Amino acid sequence: MKLPHNVPCPNGTERARKAKELRDKATEISRTRPHAASRNNGEELDFASAKFPSNFTKGLHHDQFGILSFGDDYRTFVEAINSSDAGLFENHVLDATDRATEAGTPTYQCTLNGNTPQWRGWESPRAGHVYELQGPDADSVGMAPAPRIGSSEKAAEVAEVYALAILRDVPFTAICAGDSAKQLCDGNKNARLNGQEVVDALNIMPFFSGSGAVSSTPPYVDANGLNNFERNRRYARTQDDNNPFGAALTTETVFRGSTKGALNGPYLSQFMLVGNTALAGPGGGTASYPGKAAEYDLQDGFVRYGSLSIDQRTTVHKTCLDHMTDWPSWLDVQNGANFRGADLFEDKRRFITTPRDLATYVHYDALYEAYLNAVLIMDAMGVPASKGFPEPGFREGGLGSPRRTAFATFGGPHILSLVTEVATRCLKAVRREKFNYHRRARPELMGGRMTLIECGEAAKLGDAQAAFEAMHAEIPDAIKTAIIAHNKDQNKTAMNNMRKVDCAGGSTPFSNFKDCNLLLPMAFPEGSPMHPAYGAGHATVAGGCVTMIKAFFEMFESNDSGVERPLFDPDLAYVPNANGNRLVQDSKFSGTLTIQGELDKLAANIAIGRNMAGVHYYSDYYDSVRMGERVAVGILLEQAPTYGDPIDTTFTSFDGDFISISGQADAAPTLTIIDRDGKQVSNAAWWLRHVPGEQMILGM
Repeated sequence: MKLPHNVPCPNGTERARKAKELRDKATEISRTRPHAASRNNGEELDFASAKFPSNFTKGLHHDQFGILSFGDDYRTFVEAINSSDAGLFENHVLDATDRATEAGTPTYQCTLNGNTPQWRGWESPRAGHVYELQGPDADSVGMAPAPRIGSSEKAAEVAEVYALAILRDVPFTAICAGDSAKQLCDGNKNARLNGQEVVDALNIMPFFSGSGAVSSTPPYVDANGLNNFERNRRYARTQDDNNPFGAALTTETVFRGSTKGALNGPYLSQFMLVGNTALAGPGGGTASYPGKAAEYDLQDGFVRYGSLSIDQRTTVHKTCLDHMTDWPSWLDVQNGANFRGADLFEDKRRFITTPRDLATYVHYDALYEAYLNAVLIMDAMGVPASKGFPEPGFREGGLGSPRRTAFATFGGPHILSLVTEVATRCLKAVRREKFNYHRRARPELMGGRMTLIECGEAAKLGDAQAAFEAMHAEIPDAIKTAIIAHNKDQNKTAMNNMRKVDCAGGSTPFSNFKDCNLLLPMAFPEGSPMHPAYGAGHATVAGGCVTMIKAFFEMFESNDSGVERPLFDPDLAYVPNANGNRLVQDSKFSGTLTIQGELDKLAANIAIGRNMAGVHYYSDYYDSVRMGERVAVGILLEQAPTYGDPIDTTFTSFDGDFISISGQADAAPTLTIIDRDGKQVSNAAWWLRHVPGEQMILGM
């Protein structure tokens, strides 16, 4: 007797036709989605005669004051980025070494391990031209114009990265307490300011005080002098619904992320600290370090990776040693000197304890590794997949079949693939924003500009002088004084002798440099990467990966009350001990850490960890993580009709919206958005919330 359905239905040519239909449906989902119309902040046009002093010119040739030597070099650079001719970089662009060769002068003043450094090369400057076959096209998502020089928000962002540099070696627990400036490094050393002093200084700035703020777009402001994008970023720092402008910063809220979860509990996400129970079983919380015992518990900090274990203790850059605090090394880096590999490290690894530790993590991470670890931790903890998936199997509260267990679909391999799959698409989208549209200078360049003003050379900034001077005036004197003193300490002979970069033969054009040095102390000897600041790659990937995890796992209690699932039961939180070698319970915390809150905090930690290194600003994080979220949602919507079974998932966005994605075979998926005030938001309004304009592509 013939078996019924002894082959899959459909199959053969019918299956091929069906596959094409689904691909076409995904194309239509992507094509008819609202498309962003990215625009930069106009600084390129406004300050072209001053040789683009607020734009990304790193790798081109700069004069002794750090001003671009040839304005046409930047114009050619932009042409090579945006032109359809991929050969312009090789045949048309002149970098700093080319110009130095023309002039018969050395390109660099400093040496690396006694040798002349090499030029670095720009990192994937044409990645924005690459097309995607899944998820939103890189040009269909976007970001708001970056804050302009001269605006109060840009001044606040510069002050924030200065403050983070000052506190780089102070434990997070001490910063949050605000009562200690003791640094976690050799000797009894204190930072120039403690957490409370930093917060007091920041709170007097117009952007944070709400008094006298200058907007990037003065004609379009509210009663506090901010435009819509600025107001959203200001509110996000404290999430105080009683103060829509934004409450004053505290030591508990400063340098945090832009979600309620990121503001709750210890500064660091538990996903960057804890592990899970070993295959061999629990070890009572006393597993040996380095990890040799077969048994261990989550507080031991070992993440189970199959039969292997990942240790959450990290290698740490040499504490209390910063880079690029002297003018010759700063100038060489602007000219593209490759000082990578000049890093120094502590002898022992530890749990992430200070901003420098977190900066080290994001210097060398495999970009999606923190989210891979989070998935492994959650899976081992038994966090269930979404109740709306067809194969929750034995997992609690599931609506799917009790006879099917998730694996290839809706199981571990599925989410492990999704969390990596979204990362490459996020990178291409953010490369298009940063290179093809915004071309925003890195914070290290702003330190050079503030030094010109402090040293009496503001006239070198040409038409941009007034805008830079306005920023300089808004940065609190306490922070500027602390940076000058910090840099004096960094440039002492004993500190210089530690570094592999030697600038003993270099010169500075300022007669009083040590008393006016406002260079931004950098955690990395090479400074920022060789690509513009806005958006941020780490932040975009964080937004995409965390969104995938929130969509895959069940974020809410099984009673559908909208109550988020707790991470631990009973409620507790872990922080590193005084020297960072073990985790201890945070005795100061009382409350509940939720899975979703700690995932949002994880995204913020990774993204803002780059600010702690000195390579990004807050707005780089804020806008990029939201763009990454949209890349992930776009992929999920296109995948929804392909599963055959009905699916449904709900999670909370980085703006506090309830996002629901539903779909089934052959049908267009549904995206439902309810904002934090309980009002339904149209798809178009949500897609374009953080980017100006709309560019619908119809009739194709």
